[in-house]
Amino acid sequence: MTIRTLALASGVTSLQDHRLALGAFMTPGASVLERRAGLYYYPGAADLVSAAALQANVAPFIAVVDGTSNALQGQIVVVVDTAELLTFSAGEPAVARTDRVVLQVRDTAYDGSGSTDARVLIVKGNTSTGAANAVPASSLLLWEVTVPIGASSITFTSARIDRRVWTGTPLRIPVNSSTERDALTGIPGLEVTRLDTGDIQQYWASAWRTIAPATTPTVPPATPPTLTMSGTLVTGTGKGRFYNDTGSTLVITGVRASVGTAPTGASIVVDVNLNGTTIFTTQGNRPSIAASAFTSGKVTNMNVTNWANGSYLTVDVDQVGSTIAGGDLTVQISL
Repeated sequence: MTIRTLALASGVTSLQDHRLALGAFMTPGASVLERRAGLYYYPGAADLVSAAALQANVAPFIAVVDGTSNALQGQIVVVVDTAELLTFSAGEPAVARTDRVVLQVRDTAYDGSGSTDARVLIVKGNTSTGAANAVPASSLLLWEVTVPIGASSITFTSARIDRRVWTGTPLRIPVNSSTERDALTGIPGLEVTRLDTGDIQQYWASAWRTIAPATTPTVPPATPPTLTMSGTLVTGTGKGRFYNDTGSTLVITGVRASVGTAPTGASIVVDVNLNGTTIFTTQGNRPSIAASAFTSGKVTNMNVTNWANGSYLTVDVDQVGSTIAGGDLTVQISL
């Protein structure tokens, strides 16, 4: 059994110990000892920007590279503090070539490369087929660039394909207040835990939004109202009121009128009112039960749908059958 520690004066801490122990501050990977390789996100990190006809700069960045030459090689933190200038070879005479821009860690103790460093380099594509070549061990692929046939210059904005992957620490940033939160650099996707409210907030589209409130209000489900009129129908304004007492605004999604006795000679037409005013501003959309039918079907083209807390609904009978009026009306309101 090997137990690795940091900052114990009584022991000897190796480079391997440092790498593996620092993984405690990195995003988890595929196994308990692995960590997710990638760039630490910042706007423009490792961006590929044209510098000359066949040259481009890779902007500064910070990354974690997984050592893939040995299972216990660990993860290496790399800081590129100034732009790295890269020069691409001219295009091939017969094929378009795919070059790769990579961050490579060379670690001779594990890979026998003879070097111990990190570098940003171009892995040139196959000059015969144009296909991209494999990236070296312990590397991060940043970009792929298509070099046109015979090219003496490259339009990097259209030739590049973004292959950057991102990593990050597994913790959100705790802040004591909105003032402390607003003092942070506004990075899309950045999250904070508000210690004053308990909310989890995320920076997105130039503003902070709450993605997980400390408490979620419990709103009891609303019971869809059903208004009924017994006996033979006659036209008239509804007297019974059905109030919204849920504490929230409800949304009316449909109305269905049905009868126990079908009308004949003419259809039944009903109206639904909110605080005395029709929700069918377009009166031709009111629920209608055709002669000899028993239901209007579900009508969904109301003009007014928001039913505010404390407001009430009523039902009018605007028309009945001319021979048999119809009877025992039920009006269902869907929410």
